[in-house]
Amino acid sequence: MRVEIQCEDRIGMVREALDLFIPHGIDMRLVEVDTKRRCIYCGFPDIPFSKLQQLLADLRRLESVEDVKIVMFTPSEREHNALYTLLEALPDGVISVDLKGNITMATELAAEDLNVSVTELLHKPLHQVIKGFNVTKDTWANPRESMSKRIRIRNKTLLLEMKPIFVADDDGVMNPAGTVIYLKTKTRLERQTASLKHAPDAESHLEAYFKPEVIKSDAMKHTLVQAKAFADVSMSLLVHGEVGTGKRDLIEALFQYWYKRQGEPDARLIARNAGDITCEEMAEWEQLSGWLVIYDIEQLTPKVQIELAKWLVRQPSIGTSLDSNLRIISVSSLARSQLADGVTLNKDVYFALATLVVNVPALRDRREDLEGLVQQIIQTHSERYRQPAVTVSKSALIKLSLYSWPGNLKELQNVCLQTLLTVKHTEWHPQDIHLPASDNVVGGLLTLKDGSLDKTVKEWEAELLKQLYPRYPSTRRLAKAVGMSHSAIANKLKEYGIST
Repeated sequence: MRVEIQCEDRIGMVREALDLFIPHGIDMRLVEVDTKRRCIYCGFPDIPFSKLQQLLADLRRLESVEDVKIVMFTPSEREHNALYTLLEALPDGVISVDLKGNITMATELAAEDLNVSVTELLHKPLHQVIKGFNVTKDTWANPRESMSKRIRIRNKTLLLEMKPIFVADDDGVMNPAGTVIYLKTKTRLERQTASLKHAPDAESHLEAYFKPEVIKSDAMKHTLVQAKAFADVSMSLLVHGEVGTGKRDLIEALFQYWYKRQGEPDARLIARNAGDITCEEMAEWEQLSGWLVIYDIEQLTPKVQIELAKWLVRQPSIGTSLDSNLRIISVSSLARSQLADGVTLNKDVYFALATLVVNVPALRDRREDLEGLVQQIIQTHSERYRQPAVTVSKSALIKLSLYSWPGNLKELQNVCLQTLLTVKHTEWHPQDIHLPASDNVVGGLLTLKDGSLDKTVKEWEAELLKQLYPRYPSTRRLAKAVGMSHSAIANKLKEYGIST
């Protein structure tokens, strides 16, 4: 039980409050004074309610007492538990020792590394727990600088990073108070490095996918809603879409999203090409933890398909805490109808892999996102290749939006990179961007209409506005996109008979 006494800060206040506990025979376990909050905290075992009522009444009658109430914990207890929770959340173990080299605090992971329990570590000299770890008494008593030591204990290599603790006295002088030791294992260091290699910059990918300027299209909004909904379940997931739509980046981003929310410390993103998977390899999958991404599932050999079907049948159909630690993510650029035809893949395998499905839309289905994607790609390439920042004119954006992009995001990235490296001025215009003429509206109008330039221009203008209006379905949006006034665009749409 904890009691908070809010009162004035005066000499003798603590003594008067504590004296009231003696007649009630209360065994005081904790006393804490918070001068900033002007509070005294007293901790003691639970007492009968009638006795508690009398104690609180006696405390309220003291001079200078403003309020008395029961609280769950004291400020120092809250801070202590918050700090300990933070230390337990760290990826490696932590030990604290005092000026004599005795252990005062240890996390569960540190105890696990040393193959003992936390209670066996507390208040023991560190050299008794780690044999051969020789540090002089003077080093513990006067920690002045950080140190690192590499040790081997029970066939496990540990890297000990030690940092001194200092506490300021009333005069502001920093005095040594102990040492914090961070325990890193070789296995964990290798795993952390491997995780970064498997998903480079995946954190930024996730944020980029969710930026408003690249998810204006309904198609991409729908994809992200589905992806986020499917992230936290363990069932098999099929990610499909045309070549170059960004399936790999979306998976890496989704894995980081899942990992930050509820991922196990040992979970990894493992990528394999379907054609390289063997039956012998599948026997080791039960030992893996995380997401196994199988690219180009249509390349699975018939023998592996049979074994994969058996493996998937053994997995629980409903996500529980007892599930396998490995989730299968399959990827393909083929249409779902082709994957499910029973020829490309065994039907049992396909429907087991496609328990959940996310479709990554083609770039032509998300033209509203084009401007944001272009700016994002330019920024990334400018930083990588140390090029000056550029802007894209509205006419250049219109030219990009009229192209069908058969290569999707990959082709857009290539076009932007080529333009960035070859164009030296800071604003891109249509003539700066080179696209296949056969797939561009402008390239299809190379002859005069009835020998009249005016009729040719009007026909081209009408065709262009017909292409743009569905993508900017209001006169105000269309006017802003092409850089004209609202009334001028409204008149042209009326003239050419263009409507929704």
